[in-house]
Amino acid sequence: MEVISGNPILRECSTRCHKSIIMIQEERQLLINRQVEKAHHFINQADEMMSLGHTDLAVNRYYYACFHIVQALFLQKGISVRTHTGMSSQFSQHFVKTGIVSMEDGSLLARLFQLRQKADYNCAYDISDEEAKSLEEPTHRFVDKITTLIEKG
Repeated sequence: MEVISGNPILRECSTRCHKSIIMIQEERQLLINRQVEKAHHFINQADEMMSLGHTDLAVNRYYYACFHIVQALFLQKGISVRTHTGMSSQFSQHFVKTGIVSMEDGSLLARLFQLRQKADYNCAYDISDEEAKSLEEPTHRFVDKITTLIEKG
């Protein structure tokens, strides 16, 4: 064990802390990768639900694809949220208002959240085929755009 300033405990702590920081970074990257994988998995599920005519389920999966890709971005940037509303708010504050992503992207996330809420909790509401189809391409674009942001670091 090396001695720093005459104190062997400082060197041991320094080495242990460095290893902990590396482990935390590796764990964070694993979580980021897992969130990205989940986003792409959910968007594929959404497409499958659309092809079967299950628009409510498709919109649910489109929302969660966006949710997970934004969570990956937040993990990378050190942004923490506790609620879906908080996610939307923080996304707007850190990425829409700063011009990193467009207003349309922020609006899409908010719209998907609203539709998912209605479809999941309001038995009198059904998402039309046209409405669901209008979200398909923008959702794919959103997930691709955020994936690219993550890859750029």
